Amino acid sequence: MLDPRSDPYWPRFADRLAKEIQKKTGDTAEFWTRLRDFFTDKIEPVWGRTHQGHIYFWLALATLPHDIALGKEELKKSYQEDIALETAKGGRGDEVEERARQHSAYAVLAIVERIEDADFSSQGDKNRFIARLFQSYDFALPGAIVKPARLERALKIIAPGEGLVSCRSIYRKLHEVTLRNLPFATVTLSGSLLESLILADLYYRRKITEVDHGKNAKNILKADLRELLQEATDRSAFSTDSVRVAFVLVHLFRNRLHPGNEIRQTYKLVPRVARTVRVFFEHALVDWSKSFSEERSHNG
Repeated sequence: MLDPRSDPYWPRFADRLAKEIQKKTGDTAEFWTRLRDFFTDKIEPVWGRTHQGHIYFWLALATLPHDIALGKEELKKSYQEDIALETAKGGRGDEVEERARQHSAYAVLAIVERIEDADFSSQGDKNRFIARLFQSYDFALPGAIVKPARLERALKIIAPGEGLVSCRSIYRKLHEVTLRNLPFATVTLSGSLLESLILADLYYRRKITEVDHGKNAKNILKADLRELLQEATDRSAFSTDSVRVAFVLVHLFRNRLHPGNEIRQTYKLVPRVARTVRVFFEHALVDWSKSFSEERSHNG
């Protein structure tokens, strides 16, 4: 017998069932919805309160590609379930909150907090974004990163020779601070690497010297990351919306270096969130680098 209130094994069976359903139908929302209802309507009247954080988390995963706002609500429910679980274990309020932040929902909530359906022009791009997000989340759990050799290849493809040295230097510093478990330094250097790569593409490859052409034109070497992102977007430098939105997220997290920005965020920047952002960013960089390879193949 598995005790549904606390047994760590039943989620494994549920995950295996969900994967088989995913293979056959491509959608697991109905499965997780029915499992939630089964726990609420059948199990809880007999066993008492059950922890449904796992169910709400995977229901969010199934919901986000179709409706980001609804998916975020499911993640919030999952996080509240995690808080209730940790509260039952005892401890001070700050200790309970810190433990709840180590569960699955918190890291994903902190990332999708400011993402909306309107950020994507196609369903395919939104699907890719959500799939990459959860791939990065899974990858970051054991502390893994995108293999350095793979990232080095991506940097070499994206940045022309003139800008490659500085990009490589920033990437190596990023690797160092991640190993030291420094969340703000991790997202700050992720932003610096992105800024350096976009500048290298615009300035060295595309020979762009100004942003916001017109009476408000600014020397591109004085532009900040927000302005460089806008310029790159205007020039269709990013292969897909999923890449563009991933880079916008990196910019948003970089701005959390400022205390006022961090205070305004509902879900704070903790090491696990920073690791996930870094892996998410690096997967997007690899995806972006593929567009350069495809362009060369097409032109060649």
